[in-house]
Amino acid sequence: MDWDNPILALKERDLTLIGGSYFWNGAREEALFYKGYSQEYGPIKVDQIALAYYRYERVIQDIAVECEQVFLTTEGGEDREQAYQYFTSNFLPNHLIELAIKTHKLCSNEG
Repeated sequence: MDWDNPILALKERDLTLIGGSYFWNGAREEALFYKGYSQEYGPIKVDQIALAYYRYERVIQDIAVECEQVFLTTEGGEDREQAYQYFTSNFLPNHLIELAIKTHKLCSNEG
């Protein structure tokens, strides 16, 4: 995650992008991450409801920033084009929106 504005939060906030999205698309990468995470911090239990919340929160924040960069700036060029690419990538398979929905469905199936 970012270190621009560090906050005190549940571990699930740090795990938002694990298992999908920009960097962690495969099951192998996810398994390796959790192996390293548990070696550092011990066995972990992930609260799926909290994880779903933070994933939805991240999607909303990303889309808001990207829309602002695309629609509310008077500048054009590469920055606007890159913001548009980031915006549209949210809707691709295995990216954060789909990951948030899958996590939410897991919560519904558990309850």
